[in-house]
Amino acid sequence: MAAALRLFATQVLKGRPLRDAVVLGGRLVAARVMSLLTLIVAAWLVDIEAFAAFGVYQTLAALALIALFLRYDAAIVAARTEAEAGDALRLSIFIGTILWGVFAAASLIAGGAGLMRMHLALLLPLSILARGMLSLSFATAVREGDFKGIGRASLAQAIVQPGTLLALVLTSLDDTLCFAIADILGHLSAVSYLAWRRKDRFQPLWQSWSVPALVRTAKYWKSLPLYNLPSSSFSRAFVMSPLLIMPMVADAVFSGHVALAYRIFDVPTQIITAASTPIFLNRLKPSEERAAPIFGRHMMLGLMVLLGAAYAVMAGLLLLADPWLEGSELAGLAEAIPMVAMFQLFVALAAPLNDSCALYPQQRRLVMIQALSLFAGLFAAFLALRISPEGVLVALVAASAFRAFALGELLRRLSSLSRESFVRALKS
Repeated sequence: MAAALRLFATQVLKGRPLRDAVVLGGRLVAARVMSLLTLIVAAWLVDIEAFAAFGVYQTLAALALIALFLRYDAAIVAARTEAEAGDALRLSIFIGTILWGVFAAASLIAGGAGLMRMHLALLLPLSILARGMLSLSFATAVREGDFKGIGRASLAQAIVQPGTLLALVLTSLDDTLCFAIADILGHLSAVSYLAWRRKDRFQPLWQSWSVPALVRTAKYWKSLPLYNLPSSSFSRAFVMSPLLIMPMVADAVFSGHVALAYRIFDVPTQIITAASTPIFLNRLKPSEERAAPIFGRHMMLGLMVLLGAAYAVMAGLLLLADPWLEGSELAGLAEAIPMVAMFQLFVALAAPLNDSCALYPQQRRLVMIQALSLFAGLFAAFLALRISPEGVLVALVAASAFRAFALGELLRRLSSLSRESFVRALKS
């Protein structure tokens, strides 16, 4: 273990990846703080029901984004050459245009049938479009290692989106529409910045459209819609499982404490994920020019120790504050903090590993790991009739740990196969 930690420190702590992650993470922290402060101010000006309504709207947009490109956008980063990356980008645009039309039609039908307010039904397709454009912009930036651009785009969104929200809630516009419009403009501001930053890249994109190339790319990366798309859906469901399962197996007070603890630890988890995933994807992406590095077990151990210490400190601080919560609705929060902190620790550890596994054509084991993790979560909910809610949380933590370490082993194996294929190609 000591040797593995020394190797981790030599390769990461003293190298460029950590500097890139720290710089990107700093910008993301600043973006999150600005958004949070503005949201707190907005909470005094809007009806609380608007938060719930926008939560549903936001969830629909996020679910649509997962399927919008059938996960072919992952091939933009994973492609071995720039020509293949361009074909993957054009394929993503082609498929995304078709599916966006389907989602837009479904939204309008839902609005016409009274299942959704018509104003929101009109705005939802625009939210999906803006999120899709930002997803493709981030994918191209990650491929090129433009972490500065990613950080600045996130800052632009963090300024425009909450700023627009504050300006709109001061008008007579409906509060939910204020949230939806601010969401669209916020995403478009990030897209606009990245588009301006790579304005010289558009001409080659529009000059190389070819139906045979689109068909060839779709066949080569067919594992992405077949396996990575359900894998992403299973992953999302598992990460949200404590919020979905606890209200069914515990009383309202304990469920509320779990939900609050989940939201508290979700903030560092999202920052760590957003800062580390682009670094992992850029460093591990296969290439015909160089042998991609292997994700070793020393890296997994080092990340576990580093992130584990950070989450332990945060959990310890919250536990120390528990005596001051007596007599309030937050009394008893300490019962949920340790388990939720460990669950989120393994979620943060697994996030960049999960996305990095999409760099390689072999996707069957990935979907199996995610399906088994989700099944374990559902089984824990079933066992709630025999065990306590705390026992269900322990089971979810165990499933989260299994998922993280299984993804680490899978990434080690896939990166090793990629290196071996590169060596064989050189010898031939």
